[in-house]
Amino acid sequence: MKHVLSAGQFDRKTLEEIMAQASDMEEIVAKGGSDMAKGKILATLFYEPSTRTRLSFEAAMHRLGGAVISETDVNFSSITKGEVLSDTARIVGGYADIIAIRSKTPGDAKIMADYSGVPVLNGGDGSAEHPTQGLLDLYTISKYFPLGESPITVSFVGELIAGRTVHSCSQLLRNFPNIKINFVAPKEIQIPDKYFDPSVDKKFFELTDEILETSDVIYDTRIQKERLDLEVYQKHKNAFHFDAEKVNKMKPNAILMHPLPRVNEIAYEVDELPQAKYFEQAINGVPVRMALIARGLGLI
Repeated sequence: MKHVLSAGQFDRKTLEEIMAQASDMEEIVAKGGSDMAKGKILATLFYEPSTRTRLSFEAAMHRLGGAVISETDVNFSSITKGEVLSDTARIVGGYADIIAIRSKTPGDAKIMADYSGVPVLNGGDGSAEHPTQGLLDLYTISKYFPLGESPITVSFVGELIAGRTVHSCSQLLRNFPNIKINFVAPKEIQIPDKYFDPSVDKKFFELTDEILETSDVIYDTRIQKERLDLEVYQKHKNAFHFDAEKVNKMKPNAILMHPLPRVNEIAYEVDELPQAKYFEQAINGVPVRMALIARGLGLI
């Protein structure tokens, strides 16, 4: 079964296959969809708030011609009655052909995969990883910079200690040569050591003009109130703010990404600038997740 549980499970060959398949899926979307997954059911178990991830998973399944069943609030699930996740996995695996799960607890996707009997796609497990987001981030970058060819610099900016999208995307990028990674954050919310390679990466504690001017990709993130101590959040909630003046210091062909939702990290005036790619990034979630569902179901 082709589970997607961690960015660490992929090699370059597999990533290039997924990128090519996502491109094919974009063509299918443009034509109005297909019946590739007719008769198949996706179960979306979202025990943490979500807009883009859940809806893009469900849109992806519908575009493939399949059906969707959903659990979108842990308060209305049997988990509130004390049911363990392994039992939920066994039952839902009997209802659906593939499962997408988001939870607050690292490792929940692995438990679901161990007990469900069907492929499982990790839509974010607490502060650990978000591999399907990492894959759509990689796909977005690949549209502007052919991966592994000319050197590029990717700078991750914001709350990195619990930023699961950054944890996954940075791991995926390591499969390709010629990519330099900067992690830009105050010390208290910097990247965990397990995701940092001191031989090739650099840490910065503030966003300088040099970083703005030399980065090919800037990946901005929200300061996550829900994952930080209140004191730490209050101290750093306004640490970074991208306005038009800042973004205009970026290279004309550089791209500004963000996993969304944004709070006050990116001014609305930036939306009209050519570097702004975060809405396109979010929309790329549909063809990428179509490819992952089709792979999981053995359809491609």
